[in-house]
Amino acid sequence: YRELTGAAVRNLGSLEASSKESLAKLNPQAASLLSLQWIEDLEDIDKMKAVAKSSGEDPRIRTALTAKLTDALGSAYPPPLPPPAREPRNAEPQDGGDNPGTRSSAVF
Repeated sequence: YRELTGAAVRNLGSLEASSKESLAKLNPQAASLLSLQWIEDLEDIDKMKAVAKSSGEDPRIRTALTAKLTDALGSAYPPPLPPPAREPRNAEPQDGGDNPGTRSSAVF
């Protein structure tokens, strides 16, 4: 499953037919191609967790799986991690910027 092409993933059909071990081995790019309907049709909690592990940070899949797992497990399922903080585009350099007392150690 780790080496599946996009076309192969789109032809998987029902995820219930796949083992949880196989679903856990999907690479994030392949997992991002899974149909939301296939995820909605999943009943096996272990298979849902396996897809959640393999799907990486795909917001579409994370949202669907988090909703299903939270409904199934309640507070036993942790919420998704918050997105990483982004620095403003015009942020000051961390090395002091224009401070004449600092040196650059860039090597060209």
